[in-house]
Amino acid sequence: MATCPLCALLRDPAAAGGLTWSSQHEPDGSVTWLCPTCTRAQLWLIEAGMAVATPTGP
Repeated sequence: MATCPLCALLRDPAAAGGLTWSSQHEPDGSVTWLCPTCTRAQLWLIEAGMAVATPTGP
């Protein structure tokens, strides 16, 4: 299971709630998943086409 790199919330892709997460596609082809709360908080970066978070949190 993936975790949100901003808040460390676990993402269960089998759960219906997993559908509300947003994906960030990295230059190396991997995918970083952002939880709904962090997605809303970082929406201005997403709309600007900028990277929201690094694949691994601090």
